[in-house]
Amino acid sequence: MVHILLICYDIPDDDRRTAISNLLAVHGARVQLSVFEIALPTKKEVRSLRSSLRRLIDKDTDQVRIYPLSPIAANEMVILGRRRLEERADFWIV
Repeated sequence: MVHILLICYDIPDDDRRTAISNLLAVHGARVQLSVFEIALPTKKEVRSLRSSLRRLIDKDTDQVRIYPLSPIAANEMVILGRRRLEERADFWIV
């Protein structure tokens, strides 16, 4: 079963915010400046991502919210507007 997550964050520190953004970008699509939609194939990967996020944040000043979405809720999602999601363009410099 695929685990669909909506993850949003409020991180005041630029370096930590960048690290969290980069981590989430590996796993899913950015849908707003600090919001990602992520689909993970196993509960173990969900726990691993949560653990990685927990290690990156400052628990006193940062906040990360993880909202699990049911497959039914994800299928009924409504998107208003035509703005396209940012696609991460990975490239290599050799």
